[in-house]
Amino acid sequence: MPRKMKRIEVAIRQMEIDDLSEVYRLGESLFTSEEYPILYRTWDPYEVTGMFTSDPEFCLVAEADDRVVGFVLATTVEKEGTAWKRYGYLEWIGVADGFQHARLGLRLYRRLEERFREEGVRMIIADTVVENERAIGFFSRLGFTATGKHIWFTKTLRREGVRAEAAGGGARSGTRRRKVGMAVPPGPGAATEVVSEEDTLDASQ
Repeated sequence: MPRKMKRIEVAIRQMEIDDLSEVYRLGESLFTSEEYPILYRTWDPYEVTGMFTSDPEFCLVAEADDRVVGFVLATTVEKEGTAWKRYGYLEWIGVADGFQHARLGLRLYRRLEERFREEGVRMIIADTVVENERAIGFFSRLGFTATGKHIWFTKTLRREGVRAEAAGGGARSGTRRRKVGMAVPPGPGAATEVVSEEDTLDASQ
């Protein structure tokens, strides 16, 4: 007789300071350079700590067996002179591989939407790269509407030191520089990094 799989309870709660490293590592495993190059380049420890510091009430995690298996990070934007003075901005959402069919992305989003409503938010913004069909499908099923295409431009800069080194033929001792993370979407209308899929937003559900 086949053994019944153990049901794992997953709790959605507000993110705490002890969750920072786990959330970062989970994001690192989801936003890979091969599958999501833009998300990979903008996801860094400063992004996670920055959002937790500025908007802790909109940073939620899914926890199972004392480990973080999903997260959603968001913020709000206030713009006077617009129809909706306060917008919710969903910036990151991710779910661990083993929990991609547990509808965690949906649960995380629903809890976040509740928080937004409590804070008087009337419109929620989220965006992703055009190639991320799972994310697009996920948000469409939640009632979001696409308002246009977002294009990422990238340019690789050649270091002047390398050029001078090549000309002089000399060796140059390297100095490590701290990676400066680009605030995940640069701002409303720029790109919010979301990876997803319905029943599993892996961003998602």
